[in-house]
Amino acid sequence: MNHPILNLTNIPAPYRERFHEILYRHYGGNYQVVYCASSEPNRKWKFPYGDYQKVFLSHENRTYVHNNPGVWKVLNQVKPAVVISTGFNPTMMYAFAWCLLNRSKHICFSDGTLKSEKTLSVLHRIVRLVFFAGSKAFVAASEGGQDLFKSYKISKNRIFRSYLSIENELYHQLDYEEKEFDLMFSGQFIERKMPFFFVEVAKEVKRRRGKCKVLLLGDGELRVQVLRELEASGIDYFYPGFIDQKSLPSWYSKAKIFLFPTQNDPWGVVANEAMAAGLPVITCPAAGAAYDLVEHEVNGYVLPLSAQRWADHCQLLLEDKERYTHFSNNALRLVQLYNSYHSAQGVIESVSFAMGKPKCVEQLNQRQSSLEAVTD
Repeated sequence: MNHPILNLTNIPAPYRERFHEILYRHYGGNYQVVYCASSEPNRKWKFPYGDYQKVFLSHENRTYVHNNPGVWKVLNQVKPAVVISTGFNPTMMYAFAWCLLNRSKHICFSDGTLKSEKTLSVLHRIVRLVFFAGSKAFVAASEGGQDLFKSYKISKNRIFRSYLSIENELYHQLDYEEKEFDLMFSGQFIERKMPFFFVEVAKEVKRRRGKCKVLLLGDGELRVQVLRELEASGIDYFYPGFIDQKSLPSWYSKAKIFLFPTQNDPWGVVANEAMAAGLPVITCPAAGAAYDLVEHEVNGYVLPLSAQRWADHCQLLLEDKERYTHFSNNALRLVQLYNSYHSAQGVIESVSFAMGKPKCVEQLNQRQSSLEAVTD
């Protein structure tokens, strides 16, 4: 394909670099990523960028709402046949309007879910209706995202799936006896991520078992208060601070169970990271990965936000090694499906559909062979 493909997204993310490299090579260099900014206020990621063509419209953005009129100039230079946009901020609106004026195909990519967007205002819903009416194809990061598109009466054949994935092979596993920590938390220390709920679960596990050693990774405005609460409760904890992407895999392997409470998360890549290290994950229905990557009573539990209920299931895993091993093996097996190759394939299929190219088994097999060669 000689038609340029442009992917417009907010900021670089470590779990998307390999994905972009695969697409860049698949399209023979006719794939470019345009970033609204190099970073956002709540992101401390430091990682090497992948080998693909990229443009940054601005440096660090002080807000989460991107407004880059300069995207119009980039679009005029590239003249893409297909634009994939990953949101509905003003920058994405400019690109959508450009597509309409220049008769280019527009694809909506969203990691939102029916649950994460249930409280949207009327204005936000109107914006989505306009976008969806002018888009040729739709890409969701989860089953919840597919349900979101279907709720807007978008036909199933126009919806494709692109997994949110990590480099699973970077993570390694330790035997149960080698694991130092009972429970683990990784994320921002903010209200939405519910670090105090994690503390309540740890306290209940300690009350029942007489001990509970926990590992916490990340940073945020609630960090000091959370650590003080752990100390006041006599919880044995270790907090190494914010961990860079290169060192992250080795920390996950030190824990037994990963707790992922949240008030609202469209997905939750931390669940991928935990499972790649063989950790069962306990989460709640507000996480996009719930009932998708995290399968209840298979590789973890999806539970209501009750510290008592979470402690019950932590106790089940910590005191039944056979159950724990079964869940751990399932976590390792299922997370392998969530990889950069499958992420890229969903986008490839959406682009082919938008360009009016019908699927055929032979073409898909050829694409799979070429992409697997890149990922080997």
